Amino acid sequence: MNIFDRFRTVLSAKNQLPAPAETPVVYPEIQWPYSHRTKKYVTDEISKRISTAYRCANILSDDIAAMPFQMFQRSGRNIQRVMPDAVMRNTAYLLEVQPNRWMVPLIFKKTIIDWMIHWGNAYIWTPSGPYREMFILAADVTYPEFDPDGNLWYRTTFPSGKHERIPSVEIAHLMINPRNGLIGRSVLNYARDTIGRQLGALETQDRINGDGLKPAAIIWTKDEVKERAARQKIKEAYTESISGSENSGGVALFDAKITKFEPVTMNPADAQFLESIEATDAQIANFYGMPLYKLNLGKQSYESNEQQNLDYLRTTLNPYLVQWEQVGRVKWLRLEEQASRYLKFNRDSLLQTDAKSRAEYKKMMIESGQMTPNEGREIDDMSEYEGGDAHYFPANMGKIQTDGSILGGTVQKTAV
Repeated sequence: MNIFDRFRTVLSAKNQLPAPAETPVVYPEIQWPYSHRTKKYVTDEISKRISTAYRCANILSDDIAAMPFQMFQRSGRNIQRVMPDAVMRNTAYLLEVQPNRWMVPLIFKKTIIDWMIHWGNAYIWTPSGPYREMFILAADVTYPEFDPDGNLWYRTTFPSGKHERIPSVEIAHLMINPRNGLIGRSVLNYARDTIGRQLGALETQDRINGDGLKPAAIIWTKDEVKERAARQKIKEAYTESISGSENSGGVALFDAKITKFEPVTMNPADAQFLESIEATDAQIANFYGMPLYKLNLGKQSYESNEQQNLDYLRTTLNPYLVQWEQVGRVKWLRLEEQASRYLKFNRDSLLQTDAKSRAEYKKMMIESGQMTPNEGREIDDMSEYEGGDAHYFPANMGKIQTDGSILGGTVQKTAV
């Protein structure tokens, strides 16, 4: 028995229950790896052979993994960040420092997003017990199921081959493309034909380049060549003399047996072959919700890219982030904590700007009273200073009292 099984046995022996024979299992939609249209197998690993699909998945998982995932406490209008506690191993510690004994937060979050993209589901298991940890269950062997009383369980298979049912209170289930709210579907469920078409196009391109941009030819011989071995010998002699990029544009020499030679060439540009590959790349990026400029395919200006980055955050990343925040609040916080505590990704970390823009932003926030100088310094990991926790307002601004009078300042009174 390995350390993982021993740990599981100690903490959760009470959950090792046989599944009732009549338990309905919510199996995920079968992810057929074969595309009948393109005659290609497209699995999660094969899809990564396409640079566009690989980079889309990598950018999505890296961007989310790099965002700090933090806990906050609200008391009236006062909001404070809950700091990680290594002794208590609170939720903030698991999310910001060490989710489990094997992973750091970045790898933990990246792995979860990778499961969501390629399998439609991700399962985070927090076993009950005094020592809190978060583990990732393999989404290809984990399924939700209901017992006869309507209680939700999750059936999974551990790397050791051991099967087990885990109560839903210990599982945080994240999904994309949900069909019934219980199981998700991967990007590959929809993009398989498109990715398969790209695999075929790239294979064709490899064959063209491998043959020195001369993919085929017709050879007429003086006498009829009936034997297969003889026909193959003539073919190999020609192929050997001109194949390979180093022989592209070379000269082939034939003997008297060859009466006529006619090359059959294909010009990829004329056939719009390369254009079709780029168009398919754009279609793949669309399945992942990835802006083209992030894949070095767009021609937008810097200003438009900045606006697209905001749109990328709102439309592509936010569905992942908001779902994780909501699921984590329900699954990882006690019932009495859920009213005053919440989890939130620091989205500002994705929108990092240059030093000048950052300084102007902090200046505006401090001068408008929305941020203290010390809070501004904390953004750049600078130490606080005494007196830096005060809020400042422009000298020409006053406060409108409940009776309509103005306290201080020189601004003109307006209707409120």
